[in-house]
Amino acid sequence: MFQGSLKKMLLPAAVAVGLVFGGAHAASAAELSKEQIEEIVHDYIVNHADVILKSVDDFQRQDMQKRQSDALKLNHEELFNNEKSPFIGNPDGDVTLIEFFDYNCHYCKQIFPELRALAEKDKKLKIIFKDLPILGPTSESSARWALAAQMQGKYFPFHQKLMEHKGPFTDGDLENIAKNIGLDLAKAKKDVEGTEVLLQIERNRSLASHMNFNGTPSFVINEQAFSGVPNQEELNRKISEARGKKDGDNPQDKADDKKDEKQDDKKEE
Repeated sequence: MFQGSLKKMLLPAAVAVGLVFGGAHAASAAELSKEQIEEIVHDYIVNHADVILKSVDDFQRQDMQKRQSDALKLNHEELFNNEKSPFIGNPDGDVTLIEFFDYNCHYCKQIFPELRALAEKDKKLKIIFKDLPILGPTSESSARWALAAQMQGKYFPFHQKLMEHKGPFTDGDLENIAKNIGLDLAKAKKDVEGTEVLLQIERNRSLASHMNFNGTPSFVINEQAFSGVPNQEELNRKISEARGKKDGDNPQDKADDKKDEKQDDKKEE
C-alpha cells in the first residue's frame, strides 16, 4: 500500500518535470542532471504539499473502499446471514444495517438512541449487532454476558441496559442487569464461559479484521462499509441510497412504475 501511495504522491511532481521538459525554451531531459531533476521534484513537493497530501488521502480512501468492497463480497454470508448474530427490526427488511460495537465505546453509546429510533420508525429495516470487544477486559465480559442473554432470547433488553449504563462495568453490574431483565442467572453464568459465546466473539473479530475495521463503531449498510459516528441525517441518507440502489437494480420495478404513471395520466385526462 505504501508503494502505491508513494507513486500517487509523486505523480504531480512528475507532471511538473514533464512541463519543464516540454516547454518551448526548456532544456531537454538529456541536458538536465540528476541533481537538477531531484531539485525540481523537491521544489514541487515543498510548494504544493496540500495538493500532494490531498492526492494521497484520496488514493488511500479509494483503496480502502475497494478493499472493503471486496471483503464485503467475500464475507457476505457471514455478515448478513449468520443465525447467531442478534438483530432487531424486520427480519426480511429490504435494507440491513450492521453495527460492530464495543460496550465501553462512548461513540457507540452516543449513536445507540438513533439506531433504536431507526428500528422503530423504519419498518423495512433490519439492524444486526456484531459484538466486537476491543477496549479491555470489561468489554470482553460485557459482550459475553450480552450473547449469553441472547441464548435466553433477551439480547436486546440486555444490550439496551449496557448501552445506557454510565461508567465502567463490574461483574456485579452485569449480574444485576441479568437479574433485572429476568435471566436465568445460573444458566447465564455457564453460557458466559461457554464455547458458543466465545466462538461468536472470535468470529466477529475475524470478520472485522477482514473488513479492515480497526475501531468502533463501524457499519455495513447493504453494500456500503464505513467507520465513524454518522448523525441521524447521514444514516437516513445512507439507508435511502441503499434502498434506492436496490430498487434501481430491478428493471421490472422501473417498468411497473412507468406503467402506473401512464395509467394515472389517463385517469386524469
